Amino acid sequence: MNKEADRIIALIAAQEHVSKEEVLKEMQAAIDAGYNSTDPSVRAQWDAMPFHGKPAPQEFIAYLAGAISEKTWKH
Repeated sequence: MNKEADRIIALIAAQEHVSKEEVLKEMQAAIDAGYNSTDPSVRAQWDAMPFHGKPAPQEFIAYLAGAISEKTWKH
């Protein structure tokens, strides 16, 4: 697992008083719901991401962290 993603997951788990496994389960459920959406605007967002299929939570965290970092440095 990506060290930074693992750190973020552990932080969320501690803040929410749940296990890391529970955080991963909930994150995957949210990813699944978004990925399986038929809403055209949601589909457009997923199509713009570099994933080949549905990402795991760790992959999604890494992608979002990179996207946020990129946006921060552009402004």
